[in-house]
Amino acid sequence: MSHYKHLLEPASIRHLKLKNRIVKPAQWLVYAEADGSVGERAIAFYEAIAKGGVGLVTVEESICDFPQGASAMPHIRLDDDKFLPGLTRLAQAIHSHDARAIVQITHAGPAHNPLVGGEAIAPSRLEPPAEPVFAIAHELTKEEIAALVEKFAQAALRVKNAGFDGVELHMAHYALINAFLSRVQNKRSDEYGAASLETRSRFSREILKRARALCGQDFIIGIRMSNKEWGHELGTTNAEAVEFAKIFETNGADYIQVSAYGYGAYALCALPELVTYPEVPAEVKDFADRIPHGALVPETEAIKKAVKIPVSAVGYLDPKAAEKVLKDGKADLICFGRRLMADPELPLKLAAGREDEIRPCLRCNVCLSDILLAQPARCRINPFMGNEATLKISPAAKQKTVMIVGAGPAGMEAARVAAERGHHVMLYDKSADLGGLVPMASFIKGAGVADNLMKMVPWYRHEFKRLGVELHLGVQVDAELVNLLEPDALVLALGGKPVLPKIAGIDSPNVITTENLKKSAAPYLHLLGSKLMSALTKVYLPVKDSVAIIGGDLAGLEAAEFFIKRGRKVTIMETGPQPGAGMPLVWLVRLMPWLAAKNVAMHVGVKIDRITGEGVEITGADGKAAKIAAETVMVMPSYERNDQLDSQFGKLKLKPIVVGDALGGAPRYIQGAILDGAKAGAEV
Repeated sequence: MSHYKHLLEPASIRHLKLKNRIVKPAQWLVYAEADGSVGERAIAFYEAIAKGGVGLVTVEESICDFPQGASAMPHIRLDDDKFLPGLTRLAQAIHSHDARAIVQITHAGPAHNPLVGGEAIAPSRLEPPAEPVFAIAHELTKEEIAALVEKFAQAALRVKNAGFDGVELHMAHYALINAFLSRVQNKRSDEYGAASLETRSRFSREILKRARALCGQDFIIGIRMSNKEWGHELGTTNAEAVEFAKIFETNGADYIQVSAYGYGAYALCALPELVTYPEVPAEVKDFADRIPHGALVPETEAIKKAVKIPVSAVGYLDPKAAEKVLKDGKADLICFGRRLMADPELPLKLAAGREDEIRPCLRCNVCLSDILLAQPARCRINPFMGNEATLKISPAAKQKTVMIVGAGPAGMEAARVAAERGHHVMLYDKSADLGGLVPMASFIKGAGVADNLMKMVPWYRHEFKRLGVELHLGVQVDAELVNLLEPDALVLALGGKPVLPKIAGIDSPNVITTENLKKSAAPYLHLLGSKLMSALTKVYLPVKDSVAIIGGDLAGLEAAEFFIKRGRKVTIMETGPQPGAGMPLVWLVRLMPWLAAKNVAMHVGVKIDRITGEGVEITGADGKAAKIAAETVMVMPSYERNDQLDSQFGKLKLKPIVVGDALGGAPRYIQGAILDGAKAGAEV
């Protein structure tokens, strides 16, 4: 029996009946076609979410005005009837699984990127803009405001005509409507200005009324709003947000989906864990302490108490915390965004008492980093997200014995998928533990609320037990063993071969590498686990006081963070034009200022001349020679084709499938490795 009585009980938004209180909120995914139409990729994604048992699906930010309404493209477009066929198919796909379907209507306003076409628009022209990444916007005239009201309303009507149950008006975050609500961006002195709550909300009220007039009473019109604008003296307060909520309810809103917005240390606080990285600033400590029990809940509860329409909560809520929020009457509905992206079947698994089978969201924000670059969102741990139309787990026509060598991310996912299809799977690794380099990476990162890699290993271990995967750990495999066992299929997930750069003095006794660390730490990681090991190194770490790191990619920057948090003075040297290759953007933009604040010297575009007992000699980007003093030099490797494919597996009787970084080429990182593994498991 499920422990989630409140989360799974039915709910209503006016006349609209929901089978449970779980909502997939609107998240831009860049799955629309290039022209803004809805195609197979978007339909397959949203159908998978609906099939997983969610009560309400909110289709991502869809624009009512092109091109100004888009922050970037492709967004789903609602500004022309020619987009109705794709929208209609999307509504039908969601409804086919007994889920209700709503489309969020948005306008980027000040967040519009002029490279898409046209100029950014806003209630006021600000120089500099409210956010550093915004363009200087055109200040809207009253006539232009009236035209935009009609564009929102006509978009709502198109959504209704496509067969959806309702729309959600995006009045939160960066969006145009919030720019009118917020004193940060609204500097007008007319009837749409910032003089009062009534004038600040005039634009939103006009949209609500016009949309209702066009769409009628049998159509749901909800809103998404910020419960507060954190980190700015002119930001909307929670008390003001409560009053706005009352105004929206009075003017016909059927529900309120509550989020948040922030500036400075609170940037992107709608994803609460972001404020904790790489360290929790003093000004956000109280906010961060709420994670994972509902960082946005107290302000949301205040709105819930002020209105009679349903209110939904969001913000790093796990099922247990969500159940308590509902039980305590602090919200009516719960939004699971990234959790449903990691596992669309979360609702069904909760209902069936199979909580241990839910694929965990790692809070890595690979998905967010992708969309900030206007690239299709990926999930680090769910390779099927965005690939639902082309990558499927189908029962095997014939059961095979599948041998998989390498229990890193690629090998683990290959084993899981192959076993799901009905194959008998044997998973081998020379290490005593599952995960490949994941335990070491987790040891370096530490265990926090953000980017918690080690959540994946227990989940895979549970899946292997459920699916009957044979684990053979601590076993060195070669062609002789494979030929002896005679499996029907072989997957090699060996990982890439670490290769150190050719630098004079690299054999010096003061040089350490990630391979050195892995070998020395492996037995302790096996006995103590990465969390305890990471904590113990804050007490004792056999590394001198000053460390020079050669290599400023993801691994190098994370190593720098690790050493800094343990009191070491760090210098970073990167031969490429910029640091951070492979690091998700949302972490990189927070880490770089933090490194600067910690007085980390960053040398980019340099040539490494030699390593000495005193440090590193380099030639800078300006052509000048320099000496970097350091007692310890850490050299980050690159990864090439694994030569074990020839030396240990060159005499195989069957042709293997090679996945992950073993073939060399561009780094696959965890998300790429898991995708490779899923494809291999689906193929064998």
